[in-house]
Amino acid sequence: MKRSILFFCVGLLLFSCKNEQPLSFNETAIEQHDAAEIEIVYPQFENNSLVASKINKSIESAIAKNIAFFDDDTLNLSLKNAIKEFDNRFKTFKNDFQDASAPWVATVNSEVVYSSTEVITIAVDSYTFTGGAHGNSVITLLNFNPENGELYTNENLFKINENFKSLAKGYLSNEVNTKTMEDGENYFFGKDFKLSENIGFNDEGVIFLYNTYEIAAYAQGITEFTIPYKIIASYLKITP
Repeated sequence: MKRSILFFCVGLLLFSCKNEQPLSFNETAIEQHDAAEIEIVYPQFENNSLVASKINKSIESAIAKNIAFFDDDTLNLSLKNAIKEFDNRFKTFKNDFQDASAPWVATVNSEVVYSSTEVITIAVDSYTFTGGAHGNSVITLLNFNPENGELYTNENLFKINENFKSLAKGYLSNEVNTKTMEDGENYFFGKDFKLSENIGFNDEGVIFLYNTYEIAAYAQGITEFTIPYKIIASYLKITP
């Protein structure tokens, strides 16, 4: 049932962390077709450590947030309850609009796209459809510290200054040109350049990802580019 992510599919991950047993993961799959169509695949770390527990909780929380986008308290919503809430809302919708034929859909494919002793990057690729002309796709990049299981912020990982932003802007402009956009400024609806909130790592370098609606028109889809490590190395606070 997997939808392919824009990066890499990794089956089994084994790597060593300082003062920790190696972390390993297997895929966990959830399928539910009683009312709404719900299919979720995500990695679950298995060595029963506090680090693994923290990572697993953060992954499930990110998935829950993308599924239960209509809930005001997604931070405290478990994945199990998010699935239940999505299904119940579709049942209520179906009762109110019995002529509606298309079921609601929630599909999530989450994968490890990069791992080292310094950072684990996981991409959560979510698609939801609750009626209307089209569904909503969102990719969230999560960067974890393998030593303690905590989520890195972008400020933890990068020296974010004007030169860093200028570098990213140049690569975005190149990506815009390859998409044959006439005016790159249209990507920000006439406003100044904005640094992507979704930044992660792959084997080639640092990924910058803008989701649909963040920049440009819906038809342009997701905008993504990678800056090679040799180019961006001076701005890194860790050694990937």
